[in-house]
Amino acid sequence: MPYGVSTMPLPTATIDGGHALGRFSAVVLFLTLALGLVLPKIAGAGFLLLALVAMVWLTWNRAWHLQGLHASERLLVLAALLFVGVWLLAWVWHGLDADGRQGLGRILRLLLIVPLFLYLRRIDGLAAAWWHGLAAGALIAGAHAWWFLLSGQIGEFEDRAGGATNPIYFGGIALLMAFMLLARISQPGLAAWARIVAAAGVFGGVSASLLSGSRGAWVAAIPLLLLYLLSFGRHLGTAWRIGLPTVFLATAIGLNLLPQINMDQRLADVAREIGASMSGQPSGGGVAERIEMWRISLAEIGKRPLLGPGPGAFKQALVEAVEDGRASAELLVYRHPHSQFLSAWLHGGIPGLVSLVLLFGLPLRRFWLMRSSSLDSTQTMAWCALAAIGMLAVMALTESIFERNIGVIWFALLLAGSLGLLTSERRRELAAPVQRQARLSVIVIVYNEADRIRHCLDPISGWADEIVILDSGSTDDTVAICREYTDRVEQTDWPGFGPQKQRALDRATGDWVLSLDADEVVGTELKREIDFTLAQEPPRHQAYTLPWLTHAFGTTLQHGHWARAPLRLFRRDCGRFTPAAVHEKVVLADGCKTGHLQAPLHHFSYRDSAHARAKLAGYARLQAQERFEAGRRCRWPALAWIKAALNWIDNYLLRAAFLDGRGGWIMSRLTAAYTLEKYRALARLGRG
Repeated sequence: MPYGVSTMPLPTATIDGGHALGRFSAVVLFLTLALGLVLPKIAGAGFLLLALVAMVWLTWNRAWHLQGLHASERLLVLAALLFVGVWLLAWVWHGLDADGRQGLGRILRLLLIVPLFLYLRRIDGLAAAWWHGLAAGALIAGAHAWWFLLSGQIGEFEDRAGGATNPIYFGGIALLMAFMLLARISQPGLAAWARIVAAAGVFGGVSASLLSGSRGAWVAAIPLLLLYLLSFGRHLGTAWRIGLPTVFLATAIGLNLLPQINMDQRLADVAREIGASMSGQPSGGGVAERIEMWRISLAEIGKRPLLGPGPGAFKQALVEAVEDGRASAELLVYRHPHSQFLSAWLHGGIPGLVSLVLLFGLPLRRFWLMRSSSLDSTQTMAWCALAAIGMLAVMALTESIFERNIGVIWFALLLAGSLGLLTSERRRELAAPVQRQARLSVIVIVYNEADRIRHCLDPISGWADEIVILDSGSTDDTVAICREYTDRVEQTDWPGFGPQKQRALDRATGDWVLSLDADEVVGTELKREIDFTLAQEPPRHQAYTLPWLTHAFGTTLQHGHWARAPLRLFRRDCGRFTPAAVHEKVVLADGCKTGHLQAPLHHFSYRDSAHARAKLAGYARLQAQERFEAGRRCRWPALAWIKAALNWIDNYLLRAAFLDGRGGWIMSRLTAAYTLEKYRALARLGRG
């Protein structure tokens, strides 16, 4: 992999929001979000239409590739493919019954997450349609629920408002929309009318949820409000941070005091039914029925926990339980156990359950990291996505959300839409011109780096306000080359990585410090994001982690431990380096908070395999010596091999380095060998 890579590739083709295709997509997205709850066929038609347009556009522009995706986005695409793949393999293994054939189309729709995400991420200016669609959807749902109540309508579920669908999904998704809009209300720089529209949407969504009597989504309400308070709201003033959750709760409580709304009674029924079920007493009600179905499901899973009893096992077990008098005949109307997690385990065993956890967990991790972005609109969109998928994950505990078309459609639409708009909003924000309001010092420590130090210094020359370089006795042209870029070059002895970097930090004079190694390159995208961050007065956090994008062995490595995000950008008065001889890190002062930048720091770690082996062997000896001096010992000879094997499993399998092909295999093997040598060296030191 040659030097000169300036940034991780951005989408090669984008769609202008003012273009006919961009406007058409915005209109379809708006109508789908606005009308989908009260007219479910609109939700299905809009989702399928957007997916069809996406597939045609991606095919026409040859844009199906995953190049340019963040590593976590690539994993999300694979998680969707894995979940559907496991589901299909389970049908092949266990057989496809009538219910299975009916559900085949539903599950296959989850594959449309991939083209829809790849398409939406390339459309500029789509955020307005997204936000206004959510607000309109929540408002219309609330208006429909109030009309249902005030006009004395009686539906399938008596006095529970449900639109044209099940009240559980109607109320759950309406509440989900309300939470998605919370961060929009407090977004910095937002016009007053847009805040009012978002606030009206929150009121409508809460009203619709309470009038529907849907309890499942409210389980996530308090945790999400605490999350808003402790994470997203930290950078806001007290009025927004404390006031907004308080008003939200007060609104919900106030509405619940109305005689027409009985959510408090329905929540009390939950505790009563759980208590009765645990004591073996009949109680009736939806919660008691669910508990009974979960017991039947777990009993079936216990017979074949690894591969699961199969798609039709729950229905057959339910019939047998009713015939034996162990369950009420009223349960025979159900085809699934009212828990998507149990459905996945029943259907596909442990692989099915793991694939479902990944389908929820990977996007939640992505959105959690993005919520600490320094970009206002991007951070707001990240909260929106976190609230949506988090609430759907909670609903999946007590509902088999993929057993209904509405559950599949809303999950796929919200996941693909959130992921796509995160990318397009971030691209829009980074394109805006900004001016740093703080001085930036870049510190670099070097030793015999003449063959690559130019690649490190070229991008930061003229960009950083100050470059400080400490050389520890180079015998090549490193020092002469460095002096072409800065007069802040000093030669010192070598005390170890941590102390040497601390020396460089002590010599820096900027307000903020970016710590680089000689094998790292700051790309254009990262420079833009750092400029945007330091243009804020003050920045939201006092330090930022930067994700490594490692280039080695002729490829780019996006997975594995070497794809972690070290803390490299921090306020000078907030950080210091640990005195470790190797694998040093930055320690922050009390009260300093850490954010996360998305643009990669390019890492050209090894010149070749021989350099990699030599470098890792040196690190292994230093690490062993440090551990020995700290009192650590390796007395069991097999421990070194066990640690090495676990290291390989962690990188190659758990951290998905296998996705990087040959390069991922080589790197996983080398780091396992490094771990083996580290513990062998520790054992030798212990023997004297």
